[in-house]
Amino acid sequence: MTTRTWNDLSRAMAAAALAVVIVLGSAFLWIGVPVLGFWLAGELTTTSQGYLFFVLPVVPVTMVAFGWLLYRLNAVYETLRGTEADDAPARSSWLGSLSGEREQMRRARVRRTLVDVAMTASAVTAMVLLVAWFFLFASAPLGPMQ
Repeated sequence: MTTRTWNDLSRAMAAAALAVVIVLGSAFLWIGVPVLGFWLAGELTTTSQGYLFFVLPVVPVTMVAFGWLLYRLNAVYETLRGTEADDAPARSSWLGSLSGEREQMRRARVRRTLVDVAMTASAVTAMVLLVAWFFLFASAPLGPMQ
């Protein structure tokens, strides 16, 4: 094998590994970070007020920091894949649905990145799991407190 083939193969393997990290990291962002934050708060605090004062700032800040890390990893992933940047100014994927363009033109102009798709899929999965847990496994009654 030539050096160019090895370089292409190593770039493809690194991009595949980063894709796995991005997808699993997105799931961890929406499911793992809150669960670990709630568990850690339960271990470190003894009162309900302490629990809330720990969870309310720590979980969202950790989620934002982890999301920023995932978007930085996505930039490296896109570079390894060799995705060319367009000359047009970059727009967020969600802004594409607000335009009146034809769908085919809109899809060509507003490209969805792996992190966008992974974050959306993992957020929907987390919401479904939350609703399933609430209605099927939560032990507190839904009636008035006594």
